[in-house]
Amino acid sequence: MTAEISVLMTMEAAWHPVPGGTGRVSIELARALSQRADTKVQGVAARHRSQPPSDFRPSIEVKKLLLPRPLLYEAWSRSPFPRLDISGHDLVHSTTIIPPPATDLPLVVNVHDLAFRRFPDRFPQRARRLFERSWKRVLERADAVLCPSAATSADLLAAGLDTERLHLVPLGHDPQVVTQETALQARQRFGIAGDFILAAGTLEPRKNIPTLIEAFLRIAPHTDAQLVLAGPTGWGLTPEALLESVDDSVKTRITVTGEITTTELAALYTEATVFCYPSLLEGFGLPVLEAMSYRTPVVTSKGTSTEEVAGDAAVTVNPHSAQEISETLQFLLSDTTAARQIADSGYERSKMFRWDKAATATVEIYRKLV
Repeated sequence: MTAEISVLMTMEAAWHPVPGGTGRVSIELARALSQRADTKVQGVAARHRSQPPSDFRPSIEVKKLLLPRPLLYEAWSRSPFPRLDISGHDLVHSTTIIPPPATDLPLVVNVHDLAFRRFPDRFPQRARRLFERSWKRVLERADAVLCPSAATSADLLAAGLDTERLHLVPLGHDPQVVTQETALQARQRFGIAGDFILAAGTLEPRKNIPTLIEAFLRIAPHTDAQLVLAGPTGWGLTPEALLESVDDSVKTRITVTGEITTTELAALYTEATVFCYPSLLEGFGLPVLEAMSYRTPVVTSKGTSTEEVAGDAAVTVNPHSAQEISETLQFLLSDTTAARQIADSGYERSKMFRWDKAATATVEIYRKLV
């Protein structure tokens, strides 16, 4: 029988104000690992008075430290405190780029992207400084660095990480069952009738939503389809600013959902006519995988990790070209046969990415370290 590995895993991302993809990875990877017979996972997080939202609630036990998040992250990036209680554990796994202080145990770190370096003007100064200090700690301390895509791998190598410690572990998605009732409820809640283009994710500058809106404005006179922007507001963009210059006659056809549950999002993926994700930079691109898993045709960005995830099962476009995006959306809205073929291809490709596969790859890395 294979020996059990006991993992101490940071779960603070689940409590972030906007957990996003980082929070999703933390809770799903912890869940998949805890379901295995050969791993035992204990979580650790900052001091909190409440649980995270239900969709981001860890399935594992999480011990709380004494410091709240802002102080904890600053301390971890600058000092050897607060130390973790590592008794009974075999290794430490940081699910974000902000690792805890060094211990006598091997350290595994997930680094999803280096967007703060690629687009420094799109991050608050305090966040950039925190990430830079944390990346330096990763280079100094990590025994293994997990990244989700070849695109991110190239960025990490260029930023000084050696190949021996770098491991490519794609992310996963396990789709929900969406009933007709759930789908209808989602449409009714957000006022969606007929065909619609869906974009999902946190509203922030690198998601390139203004270009998508410009593309929608180009096709609006030629289609009755709506545009639905699903996800919470992050930073640097507000729904009001996004729609400020949009004519009122078109503005009524653009829906910004705000924070949304995973059940509602699954329903929107299922119901959407086209999913469009023209992000400028992603570590992986979970929304692209999610949309494919619900058999929705996908349009996403060339030259990014999302193209890597989509393979040949999506239509890729220049994310800087509103004209190219608009033409592609118009084509898929009008040619249902082509849209269905792309949707079917995406669905088949999505089966390659499951959380149990990510957990298996992660455990293989653990075993090399303990």
